[in-house]
This record gives sequence, C-alpha cells and structure tokens, in this order.
Amino acid sequence: MSIVILFVSIIALILVFIIAKIVKTGKAGAYMNTKKSMEYEKLNINWNADPNSPMPEISKIDYGINIEFYLNSKVYEHIEEEDKGSIEFYNVYKYRLGATNDEGYFNGQFRCKNDQLPWGEFYELKNTDWLKNFPDDEILLNKKLNKKYLRHFVFFFKGETFECIASDFSFSYLNSVSVKLIEKYPEQSFEHYLAMFATNFNTPTIDNFNTYLSLYLQMEDEDVLADVKEDIKLIKRNNDLHLFLKFINERKVEGFGIQQLNDMIKTVEEYEIKK
Repeated sequence: MSIVILFVSIIALILVFIIAKIVKTGKAGAYMNTKKSMEYEKLNINWNADPNSPMPEISKIDYGINIEFYLNSKVYEHIEEEDKGSIEFYNVYKYRLGATNDEGYFNGQFRCKNDQLPWGEFYELKNTDWLKNFPDDEILLNKKLNKKYLRHFVFFFKGETFECIASDFSFSYLNSVSVKLIEKYPEQSFEHYLAMFATNFNTPTIDNFNTYLSLYLQMEDEDVLADVKEDIKLIKRNNDLHLFLKFINERKVEGFGIQQLNDMIKTVEEYEIKK
C-alpha cells in the first residue's frame, strides 16, 4: 500500500510541475525572461501621445531612428493643439510599428495584459526575452551591436504599438519654447529662476516655492531677484505665462500647471526688496 501511495504522490508532483510550466509559458509569460518577472518603468513625464490621432512617423538618423507624433493637448495644460514630440533612439538593434491597436490590446491580442503593463504610455521593459519573443514584423538595423547594453522600449499609440531595442533614447518637444523665450526675454531672469527650481525640487508646492526663494537669495543677491520681478511684470503684460509653463514642463517637474506657476510667481511678487 505504501508503494502505491508513493507512486501516486510522484505522479501528482509531475502533474503539478507540468501545469506550472504551461502557465509560465502562456501568452503573457512568453514576453518574460524565464529567470525573472518582467518589470517596467514609465518614461513619459508631463507628456503623452494624442489619444485619438497621434500619427507616428519614423525616420532613420545617423545613430538610430526618430519617431515623431502629435501630443496630448487634452490632458496637459502646457501642450497646445498640433504640438508634436520627438523621440530619438540611439544604437538601434531593431524596431517595429504595427499591431496591436487599443481595441486589440484590451481584447488580449498583445503579449501582456493591462494589469501587467498598462496600455497607453511609453515604457522601458526589463527582464524581457526580446531575442526570442519579438513581433515578426521587426525591422533589423544593426545586429552587430553588443546586446548586453541594449534596452527594450515600447510605446502604445491609439492605432498601433511601437517597440524598439536600443541603447538609449531622448525625448524633445518639436519647436521647443526655449528659442522663442530667448528672443522675447533675452535677460532670461525668470527662465533662469524656473530652471534652478527644476534642478533642486521635484514637486511644485507652495512650501517648496518658499524654501526655494530663500535658497535663491542665498545663491544670488536681491538685485538679481529684482530683475526676476521685473521680468515677471513684462511677461504678464505680454500674456506669455503659457510659454513659461511649457518651459518648466520641458524640465520634467511633474504636476506643474498654471496654478502652480501663479503660486510660484506670487512668492516672488510678495517678497519685499530691501532698499
């Protein structure tokens, strides 16, 4: 009897092992490295593609590829209709732009489900077995690249999905506002003030604005702050606050809307310059 029990136990263990393997190599599992679970990092800060008509276009550049698309002006205050963004990918091994669209994604046609990789953003994926599991419509650019230093990127657009294996990327706004600001405000006083805030703080709160003002006065003197105050007066007369809202959002400070910009300006305006 004990031999029978032992035999049944072994069979049960084998069945459990087989079932586990089947689950592991299912549709989502095929996307993952068998040694580690897939992880992802959201890369789009203060921007995203237009949710209806992003119209992505890919072009080759000397060191990789560039993809341009219309930005989402419905969610982000600093983005206007017809504004476009650009992502350059460096040292590209391969890429593709094609299925799946948004409907197909939620119908389970992609290699991951929404709870594993939320749709509609730009990501870096980690621990993926991209050498073996990559869509068949790939475009191979340079198979001689050292695979050890390559990264897996994916961007979900409304009507298609973009994937790229490359060493790095860089996002930029087309027609960046910086050139326009230099032309209109060559002293760059308030521009410099905003840039320094972005370097030292991650969140646009009133407490941080007050702390930053104190820090700024330690680094600069009151005469410099007086120039900032004059710059702000001119900016308001010209109705150009929206240009500076674009500028600060290009510096990747999350949650910096027009209210936050006005709060920051108020801390500067209320500071009394000592005569």
